[in-house]
Amino acid sequence: MQRKIVLASKSPRRRDLLKQIGIKDFEIRESRYEEDMTAKNDPFKLVKFLALEKTKEVASHYDDAIVIGGDSIVAFEGKFIGKPKDEEDAKTILRNFSGKQVVAISGFAVIDTKNNKIVSDFGSAKVIFSELSEEEIDDYVATGEPLGMAGAFGLMNRAAVFAEGVDGDFYSIIGLPVNKVYLELKKMGINVLK
Repeated sequence: MQRKIVLASKSPRRRDLLKQIGIKDFEIRESRYEEDMTAKNDPFKLVKFLALEKTKEVASHYDDAIVIGGDSIVAFEGKFIGKPKDEEDAKTILRNFSGKQVVAISGFAVIDTKNNKIVSDFGSAKVIFSELSEEEIDDYVATGEPLGMAGAFGLMNRAAVFAEGVDGDFYSIIGLPVNKVYLELKKMGINVLK
């Protein structure tokens, strides 16, 4: 029998990634956990912590389910960058990234509520941005796309043209390190390939 799978995120990118790896039938339930970007000083620990807390909140509503959650941030020059507050913030973030390298980090958690098994980890990748003109930044921000994304960019969308290179787990830039998630689901008896 197939276990109930719940995505503890409203992110369309995480939803699409689950479908991409073969999970077709899952419920979406957004976490009510209130993010605290100051909870940890290390970006890798922070994103793992936030993903786990979000997933735990959703998992508390299920007796027998596999709950998958995630969180993404971008680390740049010692700062953690989440979603921009508004269009001006998005423009400032993109100006700062122009011609530079950033680290995109996606934490995840998988909780089997029936067997009380909890796994939490992260994936990351460096993204090298090309030099961006003011016009490119303005035009991109005007699409509205960067407002819902950590670091104000989405490489699965229009911002793909801004990346000169990527080093690391590409899917962590998108929002979920799918290889690590797949391996943990496999350990829990979930075969996404069938």
